[in-house]
Amino acid sequence: MSTVNELYQDVSGKQKDEYRDYLAIIDRMDWHSYDYMTWPCADLSFQDLEEGEDYDLWPFKPNLNEPHWVDLNNQFKSGIRRYGYVNKLEMPEQVRELSHEDATDILNDIKNLKDSDLSEFNDQISEYGFADENHFLWGIALLNSAEEKAYDDADNFLKEQKAKLDAQMDAHIEAAEAGGLLDPINGIDMETWAAANAKIAGGMDLEEVLKVVGTEKPIWDEVSAEWTARMSQDTTFAISKVYGDAFMNSNIGKFANAESNQESKADSSAGNNDIYEDFELYIKVMCHQNMGAAQGKDAASILQEYGLTVTDWSSVGMHWTPKMATDTRMALKMGELMEKYNAEFASAKAGDDIDF
Repeated sequence: MSTVNELYQDVSGKQKDEYRDYLAIIDRMDWHSYDYMTWPCADLSFQDLEEGEDYDLWPFKPNLNEPHWVDLNNQFKSGIRRYGYVNKLEMPEQVRELSHEDATDILNDIKNLKDSDLSEFNDQISEYGFADENHFLWGIALLNSAEEKAYDDADNFLKEQKAKLDAQMDAHIEAAEAGGLLDPINGIDMETWAAANAKIAGGMDLEEVLKVVGTEKPIWDEVSAEWTARMSQDTTFAISKVYGDAFMNSNIGKFANAESNQESKADSSAGNNDIYEDFELYIKVMCHQNMGAAQGKDAASILQEYGLTVTDWSSVGMHWTPKMATDTRMALKMGELMEKYNAEFASAKAGDDIDF
């Protein structure tokens, strides 16, 4: 586990020279009379600034002998972070030796004392090496910034890895196509076969599916056996990827305009529509199914309670899985929510009435 000192050094290390965009402005200034306290655009009220907004350049350099300039308003949108930079605050040694988690817990506990016991609040600030309340608040802000940076770095790493895997899979799919592994079987291509299976899983009658595909059951059985064999022998999982994509988006090809297709996101119940926007609801349904299975409940019937079909659930999974794979915060939240809802459905029994 990283110590606060390690995170602090990472956040507050020397700035790299990345301000070439501002050189034209800086060159026009009369630096002989420069005073960061009174220079135009200087604002020492340290209010929080909007994250999405660009602000007038404030070329900040309290010591003209320092090598780099800082666009303070745009680099530090948090007022207390600007305050700390201007006043060259440092994290107290007592805090820097703690783990990030312990330091965050301790400082937030101290912060909660302010309204209930101001005297104890001030004593605790002093005990942990802070000069005053602003120094203390800056310390909390720095911890939060370090945590956000750690999350962002982790997310960027996951996105890079996903991009590499996606490129690798695309290459495998191209190779499979070139090698004939995705050639149609008895006139039925992989996408059509996958979409048909999705419709069957969603409750569409087999005879109706075969009618849309334009085949008969003996041929369908042969095609299914051959596609299954190809998938099982494909060590690159290229065929499985093509199958999965088509299964999740089954309103394609011959099924795009099928009159019998009654299942679509737009036509689903409120529960179905909500689940594409509400991550907690997605985890709740997942836990409901898991606990229901342990209690002998049918997963499809549980989905129906939320206005979902098996096909809907596959589509919902396709929506959320890539997000969780590249969002560290979401992955952590998932663990917390699963603990919450597994306990809820274990005690209430998964077959009981649900509360949306």
